[in-house]
Parts: sequence; structure tokens; C-alpha cells
Amino acid sequence: MIALIRLDDRLIHGQVMAVWARHLKINRILVIDDESAADAFALQLLELAMPAHIRLSVSTVADAPAALKALSTDGTRTLVLLKRVEDAMALHATAPLAHLNLGNLGMRDGRRLIWRTVALSPAELFALKQLQSSGVDVFLQMVPSDDRQRPPTE
Repeated sequence: MIALIRLDDRLIHGQVMAVWARHLKINRILVIDDESAADAFALQLLELAMPAHIRLSVSTVADAPAALKALSTDGTRTLVLLKRVEDAMALHATAPLAHLNLGNLGMRDGRRLIWRTVALSPAELFALKQLQSSGVDVFLQMVPSDDRQRPPTE
């Protein structure tokens, strides 16, 4: 069972593990990220961040639809993490998303801060609007105790 799909360019970190995983009673985290899936050292770091009671799975974007399909019938409460808006778009094209939580997307060239620790480029904001138009519930929520916010329309 997929409890939450979250865009967070830091992937697994304290906020995800201490707050979201605990709040959602997560038993598995699925990281969908081509770089992490191809980098043995990155995989080791991700595994080190995991408590013993939570399983870690890492998938490429191309292999993610099959992984998500398997999770949809599995009773294991799963948190799905992605790093990039473009990965969410690619995933949605082959495995439609019901929702997408925007967590932490840091500042970099071409991005502007839209809310707390979420910065987006015009292209990323446009892509998220496309997701919303296709029925995906896109929302900003740093931690579960925060009210859900909607991305700006401009």
C-alpha cells in the first residue's frame, strides 16, 4: 500500500524518517531515482539511514511502474520518494499518480522559492500544473502537522 508519494531532493533524511515514516507507520521506503539506483555508494548511504524495521527498495524511473504495481497489492505501508519533478512526470506517464507531496526542493539556478523549502523553475511549476490538470492531488506539506497548501498558479 502506498501511503505517500513525496518529492524531496534530499530523499531520506531526518524529517522523512523521524516525522513522516513514524506518522504514516511506514514499513518500506521506495526511492525512485536513476542516480541512486546506479551508485553503490549512494545505495550504502541510503541503507545506513534506514532503521531496522523499515525496508528500503531503490528503483530506476524506468523500472518504477512495475515496482509500484507490486506495491499496490502488497499490504506493506510504503513511502515513495522522488528527487525531481521530471521523474514524477515520467512516472505519471506510465503509472498514474493519485497524489504528490512537495517536500524539500532546494534553490538552484532558474528556481525561485514558492513556499518554505520548495523552490521551482518555471518549467517545473508548469509540469506540476499539468499533473494537477490530469487529476493528481499536488500539495505542499513539509510535515504532517502542517496544513496542506496548493502550489501557486502563476
